[in-house]
Amino acid sequence: MRRRLVEITQARLAGRIDLVGRHFAPDVIIHCSKFGVFLPGVIQGRDAFVANLKRAEEEWEPFEGEILQILVEGARNAMRWRASWRHRGTGHVCSLDMAYFLRWRDGLIVEMHEYMDSPVSKPDAFGAVKPLASLIARSNPGLTRTEMVDCARELADYLTPRGPDYDRLRRHYCPDIVCEFVGDRARIPYAGRHIGVDAVIGIVKSINVDFEQLDFSLSDILVDGEALACRRTVEWRHRGTGRRGVVELAEFLRFENGRVVELVEYRDSVTILEMQGELETP
Repeated sequence: MRRRLVEITQARLAGRIDLVGRHFAPDVIIHCSKFGVFLPGVIQGRDAFVANLKRAEEEWEPFEGEILQILVEGARNAMRWRASWRHRGTGHVCSLDMAYFLRWRDGLIVEMHEYMDSPVSKPDAFGAVKPLASLIARSNPGLTRTEMVDCARELADYLTPRGPDYDRLRRHYCPDIVCEFVGDRARIPYAGRHIGVDAVIGIVKSINVDFEQLDFSLSDILVDGEALACRRTVEWRHRGTGRRGVVELAEFLRFENGRVVELVEYRDSVTILEMQGELETP
């Protein structure tokens, strides 16, 4: 499965769309990000998926990329990768940081969830940022799979009737955690890389000032060695506008000695901006 993901990525960067399509089942279902290559929503079927890829290829040329992380558990996997694209008409270059959750059947992908944010309009936007896994040496997580999943659930359910449980965050995050919120800082102020549990708690506090969390759910939890990936949804209400929305997130955690030492999070910035009144729903 890892080898096939590398092949798919290489074929996509080489513009070999038909080769990419061979790895997807005829009845594949693609759940598209609102900031993705395709229109938001669901694409059903390999033919429609390949046709959308070819339309995107007519406008945007991929010219470099790298796989940042691959997790495999059973017939499911999650991956992060980063790529740069050049507009064929204007020459404009942008970079995208993307995540995918995939489900396989008989050696073919039958379902894919796509996560990405708005592209960054600098060719070197990600060049100076090394993959998080290269910053901290690989080690034993210090927890069983069940304990890692329980930790992820507790972190997702950190709100109490009195507000966020910051002691819970300090208990599960290591003091010098490396946290990266993928996205455009011009749209989401806390996007980017942050070091230390106090920095993460500060972000949680600022989010709690603006938003009231009404509900949450976790799905597609994968554990591969010391790494865990999951999809999460949260229902928020903006305290200023009163608007509600369901925000989809993808999270990648790495554990060491019983605590989370890395966190990478992708989020649905479109819904956040709509709730804030900064982006109107079409």
